[in-house]
Amino acid sequence: MKKLFLLLAAATLGLSAVTTAQAADATKFRLCTGNAKLNYYAAGQHLKRHASGIEVIESKGSLDNLDKVTAGECDGAFVQSDALLVYSSRNAKAISALQRAGVLYQEQANLICNRKAYTSARMVDLNETYTVAVGPEGSGANTTWAAFVMADKKRYGKVRTTDATGTLALSMVSDGSEAQCALIITALNAPFLKNEAPQYADSIVLVGTDDRDMANGARDARGQQVYTYGEIPAGTYRGIQPSGVFGSKAVNTIQVDAVFVANRDWIAAHSSEFEKVLQGFANAKPDIAKLVQPK
Repeated sequence: MKKLFLLLAAATLGLSAVTTAQAADATKFRLCTGNAKLNYYAAGQHLKRHASGIEVIESKGSLDNLDKVTAGECDGAFVQSDALLVYSSRNAKAISALQRAGVLYQEQANLICNRKAYTSARMVDLNETYTVAVGPEGSGANTTWAAFVMADKKRYGKVRTTDATGTLALSMVSDGSEAQCALIITALNAPFLKNEAPQYADSIVLVGTDDRDMANGARDARGQQVYTYGEIPAGTYRGIQPSGVFGSKAVNTIQVDAVFVANRDWIAAHSSEFEKVLQGFANAKPDIAKLVQPK
């Protein structure tokens, strides 16, 4: 009898442990971020430190994140606000599944070009003779390029593109034969631009992306401007900014908000847990902000 009691107790404890584990797994918040070398992934790690149950997931970029959140494969994501513009034009119904939950910081459209193959100092001089590496479908740069084309098809629709990204894109631009420029969307101080890009400094340079027509041409569903203007301060990226009299020059850029979105169904099913996620996000903001502050 005693043996039977012990067996039943053990079984009960085992079932309780399984139930507890299942409950914990059910309330896990799966956060889609981006390339592990860039800031979204690092921001996700900061959120994980400030909120329990966060699973940080590497992804291909903003559109990929939105696909995963609307499909229920991720519960939330960090995305560019222009990705919401592009996504809504392709998936008007799916966009309603998303809840904007906050702004991380502003990101910049960084255009890196071959010093000899593209001699203009600004993006607006691109034409059909040039090829720009914009990354694969769903990536942040690919998404922003799609938004550029939506806003000014006459100018940017004729520019050729390739889906090369990361180190391959840098290598191709450095060579200059198959791609003359690469578009990289990230906030200031991304390790990729601070550490890897300078290795190609003898052949690549940052070009201004401050197309002054873009702000008026790209607006979200609320009628708000998607893009603003800013700059990469002089000396931010060693060797790849234009040279000036006293060192490197600042580079004018287009900027876009990086936003936190979540699946409305997940929020409805886990309202108290989402409150904790939001509190963690608020507590993580100072650490996230440090990712993009000039050093």
